Amino acid sequence: MTAPMTEVDAEFYTAQQRIVRTAANQAQTAWRELGSAAIDSAAAADVRLQVVATLEEAQAEAASLAPLYVAATLAALGALSNPVGALVSAMFSGLAANGLPLAALVDFALRRYRLALLAGVPPSEAHALGLAKLLTYVTTEAADAGRLARHAAAILEPELAGYERVVTLPACGRCILLAGRLYTFSTGFLRHPRCDCDMRPVTHEQWHDDRPGNTPRGLFDSMTPEQQNKAFGVGDAEAIRAGADISRTVNARRKNAVYVAGGHEYTLDATTVRGHGRQLGELAKQGGRYSRSRVPRPTAAQLVNTVPDRAELIRQLRRFGYLR
Repeated sequence: MTAPMTEVDAEFYTAQQRIVRTAANQAQTAWRELGSAAIDSAAAADVRLQVVATLEEAQAEAASLAPLYVAATLAALGALSNPVGALVSAMFSGLAANGLPLAALVDFALRRYRLALLAGVPPSEAHALGLAKLLTYVTTEAADAGRLARHAAAILEPELAGYERVVTLPACGRCILLAGRLYTFSTGFLRHPRCDCDMRPVTHEQWHDDRPGNTPRGLFDSMTPEQQNKAFGVGDAEAIRAGADISRTVNARRKNAVYVAGGHEYTLDATTVRGHGRQLGELAKQGGRYSRSRVPRPTAAQLVNTVPDRAELIRQLRRFGYLR
């Protein structure tokens, strides 16, 4: 089972999502004023100003919740909030998480709109493509400002040792893989655009206990088969249901790791001597720092799709490192 969302978590999550949704709705309203004939006119400049103002307000509002959330979390644990400083929420507003001006993000969405029109995409579809890009930026940056502020607010509390990753369904496979992971304050919070994951502060005592209830497997088991298939793909989800390790199944699909040969899907992940390569055998230097096995390693989905017998499937999943 995954660690249940506390009342504090639920209230904060609802408040945070309300801020993000409001910003997205206001950005969408501003974007509707922009027609293909006006994309390079003063109308575009007006949309830029409106969206930037909306996002700045959302970032500041999301950040302002951070010290309240941290204090409420400590109170729920029976600990006193005694911060060594005060959070300045306004300082978390005005820039993207990567340091870019917010206006630049709006310009990226406008550029997407223009390029679609130049490519001959119908105006309504081009408008929708630009809007989708804009909403990705708005929702991601509003949420990230809140995350960064909570990170900073937690650092100010001597009772806290770090935070754990909280994954709210529906979620992608890579986020589920990180469910319950403990992070020190010096560790970055990995996320993708529109990532819905959050962080929960943990005390030194909780850190020592390692929070065993909040795990990727527990989260996977709480999902319906349909949710599992959507998050991991039908083949990989079936492999996990058969007992395959979630970490190895997901990591097998890391960027540039998967290749197709002879109509079959293979992965380069965990094939070096540092990974599962020694168990596969036939090690040889193939570039890079470490020897790599010359035995092709199928993805978990490939095994599921080609091995009809369950006992043999389990044997093959174990052979290629998906089962321990």
